[in-house]
Amino acid sequence: MNRMRNLWLTGVAAAIAIAAVAASQASNRAGRDALMRADPERSLADPRLAPVALRIGRTQFADHCASCHQDGRPDRGRGVPDLTDGEHLYGTGSVAEIEQIVLYGIRSGSPRGWNLAAMPAYASAKPSASEPVPAMTPRAIADVTQYLMQRRGNPADAPAAGRGAILFAGSGGCWDCHAADGGGNDAIGAPSLIDDVWLYGDGSAASIARSIAYGRHGFSPAFKSKLSPVEARAVAVYVASLSQPQRIAR
Repeated sequence: MNRMRNLWLTGVAAAIAIAAVAASQASNRAGRDALMRADPERSLADPRLAPVALRIGRTQFADHCASCHQDGRPDRGRGVPDLTDGEHLYGTGSVAEIEQIVLYGIRSGSPRGWNLAAMPAYASAKPSASEPVPAMTPRAIADVTQYLMQRRGNPADAPAAGRGAILFAGSGGCWDCHAADGGGNDAIGAPSLIDDVWLYGDGSAASIARSIAYGRHGFSPAFKSKLSPVEARAVAVYVASLSQPQRIAR
């Protein structure tokens, strides 16, 4: 009798466990479906969606992104941006824009990725493979460097900065990506050159001259083939949360 009772209890416990797993799976599916149907820009502020997105996004970020981005901190030696500071090289930091980068990358070869604004290497005989920009002499590179130092309010050689301003707005073609005032263009991923946010280096004259001389063209892979749509959305929400913690629903 006891044996039959124990078997019955075991069967009931197993049935409850199976039902709990099924309910959890159904809840997860419902949460994922809701995340994909919702306005992505409201996900962080929605108490139903934020936990789902952050749980999935944190896991996928750790698996696919953290090898370069760590926990969102920058690496200016490799041009890895700071994901926590609210400054954005591409776009304005919306979830939809971040999701586009997650899916299609930057200079990844995808026709839907961000593929513009590769910084020429002006110390080379042919600075750009795609644009007919002339090379710069070491003096010209130093002059443009002094101009950018001056524009940021740092001590600079005034005559050199004057020559650099002419090059920046003229044959150097710098204005075409970085704008006439050096403020950059987030529509193509050209950074501001007049603030104190640096993707590469520390903003010193030597660091700026190195970028002008040897060029910059960072890379981010396209994860469309590795992440499901909901995983890509969740990663984008998670990345947005790193710079917008005040928007997370509690």
